[in-house]
Order: sequence, then structure tokens, then C-alpha cells
Amino acid sequence: MNLIQQLDNMFNPRSVAIIGASNTMGKWGYNILCLLLSDKSREIYAVNKNEAEVIGRKAYQSVVDVPDNVDLAIITVPFKDVPAAMEDCVRKGVKSVIIISGGLAETGEEGAQIERETAEIGRRGGIRFIGPNCMGYFNTASGINTVIFLPPVTKGPVALISQSGNSGQSIITSASEMGLGFSKYVSSGNEADLRFEDYLEYMAQDDETKLILGYVEGFREGKCFFERAKEITKVKPIVIVKAGRTQDGARAALSHTATLAGSDEISDAAFRQVGVIRVDGIDELIDVSMLLLGQPLPRGKRVGILSIGGGMAVMAADAVTSQGMELATFSPATMERLDSLLSRRWSHGNPVDIGGDRFNYECLWPLIEDENVDAVLLISPTATRSFIDWFAVYAPWLTGLDKLRKVVEEQDLKELEKVKGMMVKHDKPVVFCSMGITVVREGGVYRYIEQNHLIPFATPHRAAKALARFIGYSEYLHSLK
Repeated sequence: MNLIQQLDNMFNPRSVAIIGASNTMGKWGYNILCLLLSDKSREIYAVNKNEAEVIGRKAYQSVVDVPDNVDLAIITVPFKDVPAAMEDCVRKGVKSVIIISGGLAETGEEGAQIERETAEIGRRGGIRFIGPNCMGYFNTASGINTVIFLPPVTKGPVALISQSGNSGQSIITSASEMGLGFSKYVSSGNEADLRFEDYLEYMAQDDETKLILGYVEGFREGKCFFERAKEITKVKPIVIVKAGRTQDGARAALSHTATLAGSDEISDAAFRQVGVIRVDGIDELIDVSMLLLGQPLPRGKRVGILSIGGGMAVMAADAVTSQGMELATFSPATMERLDSLLSRRWSHGNPVDIGGDRFNYECLWPLIEDENVDAVLLISPTATRSFIDWFAVYAPWLTGLDKLRKVVEEQDLKELEKVKGMMVKHDKPVVFCSMGITVVREGGVYRYIEQNHLIPFATPHRAAKALARFIGYSEYLHSLK
């Protein structure tokens, strides 16, 4: 059985045993069992050598005593008992294991020895396992989920591989708030057996995954990672937060997942050479993901800026140029069209500051159609629903706001649909940035921008930084042709 088949079996188990299942709320064996019992599509078995029942279910003293086949075992026992639990899995014929238990190689030599012993038992028995010192995984297609403390996760095209369980949870929580859906997630932990590179290979061939995200503290098989990534990035983007940039961060990585962080400069250069998009943190990881999923790849780095305010236009210009992009020079035809649409107060150049005029999407079309512009940064209200709500709060005596809200929302939806069509027609991204009005997370306009990954960035700097990463990936793909 090859790696893909092994991981496919792991991500799609028909039966699961929890070794260390517990009646004590808050313990891993309790929390994970509760999660699994919420899914009625597979057989779940509780294993506890001291209890006859766990959460009202029959408990077995050993996984060996389970009367049926066990496809996946989840080990949550104290670290000194992990080798014995793995031995039982070998005797039972279990082929996939998740070791949640910590206190192994990340804590020192005693734990490292126990980890090595466990890995050797698994190798002898033909077991592939995740961890130890991890928080498990989920697969939205099969419904399996062992990751506690997550919000409801919607099915989608994003896969996440994280060497840190807590960081993985933060990424999923933040991404879910922005409407991103997930196909698969794995918290890889200490990677005593299956490594980051193995999961990467699996996600690459997964039809449900279109974008691969990663949180990495260090690669155990760096050469293997970069060889695989070089082929994968040609068809699927890979976006990675590589922690451990500083000496202190690298030291922390060693005590966290027993991972050597390696040279940051070498990592940066290697990522660029194979088309991996490296980002600085979780916010940027999500920002870049939104562009990759919602926008066409830009053909170059010439940016046109359209803004409803002068200050935001100036900040946007600074942000664009500081990120290595260029302010586009508009064609004479574009300048003429803008002159006909705007009052004499407009800035007469790039960025386009409409000079206090009411925002009108008609001003956007010339920028999208200009051959001198590769991408557009649009600073506008975007979700006008929130603008109407401002009046509802500060001018409650006004009548007809509900009717006006409906009219404005219908108009916004028409304009947004046209923006999307223009983006596709001209193969040109339009990156939205809010002027600071809070977007109401409800209503037709919000649902549209969420479903199409067009939720506006809060600041021009965040928008420009994400756009620069996006352009860098596009340039890499173009260099391969």
C-alpha cells in the first residue's frame, strides 16, 4: 500500500477506537469521544482499562478486546503508556493511529526515547501515525473530526497542515470568520512518523483541495519538501507561515514540536525558487488565501487605485510602492473617461481620488479596461448596508430606511456581479478595501462578497501586502512558461 492509499484510509475510517477514553469532562479522551459520537456514520469504541462504561457506552480494557475491526485508533493516555498502547494496536491489526499525547521528544531525552520506541513499534507493525503531541485532524468530506474547540467548519477548497495545534485552531477560526471553507486539516505535532511532506503530497492529489496552507516551524526532510512543492505549486498554490525567524523563535520551536527551525534566509530563498508563498502571520495567510480563491491571477504589477478619500488614496499609494509594485500610468482614453465621470475636484492621476463625489462604480470600469493596469485596488464603502445602518443609529427619526436598504442592496448586488464579470473578462483582480465602515455580517451583499471571497481588507497596507504576494506567485507561474 503506497502513501496516498495509507493516508486515504486514515482520513476515511469506518471505525475508530479512543484509547484513554474518559468520563472526566475536559480530558482529551472525553472531549474527542464527544466529538466522534456526534457523527453517526461510523462505529466508535471506548477503551479504558479501569472503567466498564465511558459516557454511557461499553468500554473495553484494551483495543485488542474490541470485537470488530478498528480502522483508526486515537491514543490519549499518559506519555509513558503510549508504547504499550501502540503494541496493542499492532496486535489488533490497526493500520492508522493518532497520538494526541504530549510529553515526548519536545520535553527532553526521556520523552524522546519513548517517542523513538513508539515509532519503532509502529514501523514493525505497519502502522502509520499522526503525532505525537498533536490535536488530530478532520476531513469534511467523510465527517471525521478529532479537533476540539473549533467553530463549525464549512466544507470548502482549503487544506491546512499545521505543526502546531493551537496555531492551526487560530487559522481555522479566523479563516472561518472570513467565509473560507476547508477540505482537510491535520495537526502534525512532533512528526515521529508521518511528516509535513507526506501530508503535502496527499493534499496535492486530493480533488477536494484547491489551496494548501501550512504552519511550519521546521522541515525534517527539507529537500523532499522543496522537491514536492516545486511540482505542486504549478497546479495548486501553497501558502506557508514559517515561524522561528529569530534565534529565540527557533529555540521555542525546538521545545514546542522538537523541530529544528533552520536558517531563515535559506528558507526564504528556497520558498521563492519553488513558488511557495511565504507569509508573516495568520492574518496575512488568510488575506492571501482570499485573493487566490477569489481573484484572477494578475499579468503584472502595475496597480490602479480608486479611492473615495484622499488620505486613503495616499496611504494606498505608499503601500503599493513599498511592497514593490508600481502605480500604473493611465492611458489618455482612461483619463478622458474619468474626466467625463468625475467633477474637476478629482486628482487627475493615479491614485484616483474622486474628490468628495458620491462613489459610483462607473469610475471603476475605465481602470479595469485600461491595458496599462494589471490590478485595481478599490477603496469604497463596498457593503452599503452598513452605511444605511449608520443612519439608523444616528438619525432614527428618518423614515423609509428599510425600503432604502433594500433598494441599495439590490443595486450593490448588480454592481458587484458586474465587477466580478469584468474581472473575469479582463483577467484582472480588483482588491477591495473598506474605508472604515464596519461591514454588517448579514444581508445579501455580505453573503455575496463572502461567497466570492471579496470581503474588503481593513487597511490599504494589508490589501497591498496580500496583492504583492499574489503578484509574486503569478510572476513565478509565468516564468515557467
